[in-house]
Amino acid sequence: MVGGQRCYCSYFVHSIVLLLCLHYVETSSGKRVIHKKVGDTVELSSGLPTEGVTAATWRYGGINVADKDVGVFEKSPFKDKSELDLTDFTLTVRKLTLQDSGDFMFISGLNNKQRPSVTITLQVHEPITKQPVIKISSNESCKVLLECSATGDVSYKWTVGKQTLTGPSQQYIIREQDGETNVTCTVSNHVSEKSAFQTVTCSKDHSHRKETECSSSSSHVMFIAGLFTGVLITVLLLFLLYCIKSKGLCHKRLTQSETINQEENQQHVYSALSHGDRCVYETVRGSEDAAPGGSQIQCIKSD
Repeated sequence: MVGGQRCYCSYFVHSIVLLLCLHYVETSSGKRVIHKKVGDTVELSSGLPTEGVTAATWRYGGINVADKDVGVFEKSPFKDKSELDLTDFTLTVRKLTLQDSGDFMFISGLNNKQRPSVTITLQVHEPITKQPVIKISSNESCKVLLECSATGDVSYKWTVGKQTLTGPSQQYIIREQDGETNVTCTVSNHVSEKSAFQTVTCSKDHSHRKETECSSSSSHVMFIAGLFTGVLITVLLLFLLYCIKSKGLCHKRLTQSETINQEENQQHVYSALSHGDRCVYETVRGSEDAAPGGSQIQCIKSD
């Protein structure tokens, strides 16, 4: 009985020592890199056989985050968004952030013997959401400076005609016989990419570029300006026509008013004659003793 207890205690102590060794001895069997974008879910698998595994622990930045006997540790930085598969010991982490980037180490033992550890480097990236900005400077010799800019940690690739260049800026010589040359800048990271392009033409005088967006914007502005000018001219013409019509109407009303007044006066005279009053105006030349140009007016009332 005592021998059995000693054997059990010896096995228990041996297991504890093995676990301590597994936790602090990091014999690497290779390093893998996984790229994910913000918000993604990652599944971390050691790729090792699972049969006969007596110890299995995931560590992140020197902190134990999950274990086959405990599951996810309370002090794990991924406690609320991770889980451990107790069958194949795959660690799943959801809703990744940029701060989750780092090294995950899987330490395990097979039949109470330590196996080489597995290190997986997780890199979380922001996806590229905006197109790069292309700037092209040229001179009279058709030598152009290509500049491309974007935010974040990205790589740059130029496609000029049939050539491929790298880097955020490049110098390139456009030949007149090449005609229109398409210039494309592509920015990318491990999870996304965006492109922008322009067309460059070399002439004898100077090289110039055709920017599709600027051309479209200029046409838009010219269309709006032309439309506004047309509306303004139409309003002015209508206002002028209204003024002309208003003057004609006033003149017509004035003429009609004068005609009506004359007719009323004539009607008044005719009305007086119709009632029997008749005035006869005679000019009687005065005698020689009278003043020159003298005249007399007589009113004869008819019976």
